[in-house]
Amino acid sequence: MRCIDLVTGASSGLGRDIAKLLCEKGNIVYVVARRKEKLLELKKECSKHKGQIKIIAGDLIDTKFRERLIKKVLKESGRIDHLINNAGYGTLIELEKQDISDIQKMFEVNIISYEHLVSLALPSMKRRKKGRIINTSSVAAFEPPPYFATYNATKYAVYGFSRSLSHELAGTGVSVSVVFPARMKTNFWKVAFKCYGMTGTQKNTCYAKWTKGSSGSLPVAKVIVRNLDSKRLFILPNLLSLFAFYFLRHFYFIGTLYMKYLMRPKSKKVFSGHKVKKGYKKN
Repeated sequence: MRCIDLVTGASSGLGRDIAKLLCEKGNIVYVVARRKEKLLELKKECSKHKGQIKIIAGDLIDTKFRERLIKKVLKESGRIDHLINNAGYGTLIELEKQDISDIQKMFEVNIISYEHLVSLALPSMKRRKKGRIINTSSVAAFEPPPYFATYNATKYAVYGFSRSLSHELAGTGVSVSVVFPARMKTNFWKVAFKCYGMTGTQKNTCYAKWTKGSSGSLPVAKVIVRNLDSKRLFILPNLLSLFAFYFLRHFYFIGTLYMKYLMRPKSKKVFSGHKVKKGYKKN
């Protein structure tokens, strides 16, 4: 019997790579994102594999869409074996320049949609006494860098939510994992720098500096898929994730030194000479 998977944020980056790997395994993968054209491209790419991609385009900020989404998957397939909450975005910006609407939207997409989708899928999973929930957090949950206050807060919330939920689900047959990727070279950062008011060469230069030394999202996706049924609470896909989890999380002074002598200077270096456009406001 083929697994039924639901992957949010599947139009690019980590979500796209996860969906593609699951399709290669032969699973039926429901992919969710706003950009339907990107999902259609993914479906075309995966047509040569033994799995199947099913598209549900929509905006996860919409409560009604989230409800329709789970109902549709359960009606068509009867179950959800793996719910992979991956959708999210960040705005790289000084907090006082961030609109309240952007703060609210980021929490809605990055954490509220996760909790809502889980709450909708859980009754079916509990009845079957089987199911897996995988939530994407970030190493930023352990030592949050500057200019990302709201994004970091949402990722810390994902960590707390997943950990608490793991205790709640004990003995139900349903398990939860939380993933802590380090910085990846994906379209996420191009969007983030655009939100800071940068465009063109300026944005590309900052993007190159900020993601220098980072890998793409495929290695992280492979670790997640390998741990699809491991029931491990924490998924740490690389060395930086391990360092952040075991040292920055437990030893405050190490995190302080890491931020003071590495992240803070790097942030200043990247943004030096780049000023927010006069009158700039987030769209």
